[in-house]
Amino acid sequence: MVSEIMSGMVLGVEGELIKVQMDISPGLPVFNMIGYLSNEVKEAKERVRTALKNCGYVIPPRRIAVNLAPADIRKFGTFFDLAIATAFLISMGIGDFPDLSDTIFLGELSLDGSLCPLPGVLPILMRAREMGYRRCLVPADNGEEASLVEGMEVWGLDHLVQVEEFLEGVIPERTFCLPPPGDTVNPGPDFAEIKGQKDGRRALEIAAAGFHNVFLTGPPGMGKSLLASGMPGIMPDMTMEEKIETTMIYSAKGLLKDGFSLIRNRPFRSPSHSVTQAGLLGGGLIPKPGEISLAHHGVLFLDELPEYPRNLIEMLRLPLENHSINLARQERSLTFPADFIMISAANPCPCGFYPDRDKCNCTDRQIQRYQSRVSGPIMDRMDLFVHCEEVGYDLLVDSGKAESSAALRKRVEEALERQKARFGKNTGYYNGRMSPSQIQKYCRLDSQGKSMMKKVYNTLRLTGRAYYKVLKVARTIADLDGSESIREDHLVEAVHYRNVKV
Repeated sequence: MVSEIMSGMVLGVEGELIKVQMDISPGLPVFNMIGYLSNEVKEAKERVRTALKNCGYVIPPRRIAVNLAPADIRKFGTFFDLAIATAFLISMGIGDFPDLSDTIFLGELSLDGSLCPLPGVLPILMRAREMGYRRCLVPADNGEEASLVEGMEVWGLDHLVQVEEFLEGVIPERTFCLPPPGDTVNPGPDFAEIKGQKDGRRALEIAAAGFHNVFLTGPPGMGKSLLASGMPGIMPDMTMEEKIETTMIYSAKGLLKDGFSLIRNRPFRSPSHSVTQAGLLGGGLIPKPGEISLAHHGVLFLDELPEYPRNLIEMLRLPLENHSINLARQERSLTFPADFIMISAANPCPCGFYPDRDKCNCTDRQIQRYQSRVSGPIMDRMDLFVHCEEVGYDLLVDSGKAESSAALRKRVEEALERQKARFGKNTGYYNGRMSPSQIQKYCRLDSQGKSMMKKVYNTLRLTGRAYYKVLKVARTIADLDGSESIREDHLVEAVHYRNVKV
């Protein structure tokens, strides 16, 4: 008798459904597993066999064959233990459950039969729902995560013996529902605590209101990192869709394994200079999302950008344009989401004090070599450039507080409401994500604005990309100002943040 149970695994950040087929037939006692398996999947044979024995089940001395289909996809992880054990029970005639065609089984077995939590349950079940599955059996510790999948009936199991109860139609005592909304908590500093840096504060407000990229430069110790770390506190609350998308990425990465919690705060990722290509962009032997995907719907902060390997900086070109990254593998191409605000910071020279020659001892060659580590195409993808000035002593010790993050956030949310009304139900309603056709439609200039931008374009020799970025930033400034049209003063401020003068 051949029994079939549906299970799944994670490839990148997406779920992949895998069919577990088992046949127990007369012959020499042998247990074979086939289907292009990795080592941890092959080890499932011993985990399942020992767990069944310790739960009191007798494995018949027959020829046992387990196939994981489709056979052309390499199987990773420990997701299949529960499905293989359930197929064993059905093949041995245990239970009389009428129909399992809409049920998916996920779980790793301990040797005593208890079920261990798994990473990546959420993306697998999202995929299962798309394919028509309406019920899942998962470890109890993954129950709350599984409940995020709307329309999915969740059975959270603690032990293998509960599978027999399920097959006999016993309703479980434990049920799961969507977690309560909860409050958004910003772990970063409040902008009221940041001294000075008027240009930097304003630039980050514009960036949050339109999802624009920011480049901060200036001497060390002037507050570049502090400004960047406060960015999530002025960004709008995530929608439920954004929360689930971000939680799926963290689940696939295995960052929810020690206890589930819905990602409610905008991510803030700041990888070190030693990050590898797979660590930043994603990949590896078992493909996992990288830092740019973990920053999805949030902020990616690269401090001291020239200190990162040149090849890693250049690999950010496509993600900054497409807001996703495609990794080609021998078997298939994987797509990782990467829609984030990039904030990068850099000193003007190796010592950090150029052009103050009283402090800077760098030669012109050293300065040129340092600054050339970040290429023109990468700089062209930045929207706002800010030079962080030195903070004077009087301002530093002043006990007064500047405008708070809450006040900035309120204006940002009002600007985003205008963008939602403008773009309608289109996904990605931020000004920073406008296509050229949308720019033509929503960034119309009057005769004065056209004349000014023609002068700016020719005098400053802007690229087409830089020209469009000026218009996008000007559109966001107009939204913050509550203006339906882009005025000349909006354009002047947008050009100012291109690090040039009109």
